[in-house]
Amino acid sequence: MTDTTSPRTATEGTWALPLLALAPLALIGLLTDLSTPWLVISWVLCAAVVLLMGAGWVTVFRHGMHGSGAWGMCVLVHAVLVWQLITLTRQ
Repeated sequence: MTDTTSPRTATEGTWALPLLALAPLALIGLLTDLSTPWLVISWVLCAAVVLLMGAGWVTVFRHGMHGSGAWGMCVLVHAVLVWQLITLTRQ
């Protein structure tokens, strides 16, 4: 009854959808030679991930984020996104 955390705080699930959206990027990069159509698809998916991460940060700013698991997932998503952006810009 005295729990002060909001039920809508950012959790691991907040960052799971962007991480799942990054999975096709990794598969495209590993299984193809990244020709022009695949590069376009990769950039579109990357833009969608950035939008999803923006929505996650809005949740963090509005309701906060508690727990090391949520912060760990946040760091993981950002690291994978940076890795994918580096991979895409090198093509």
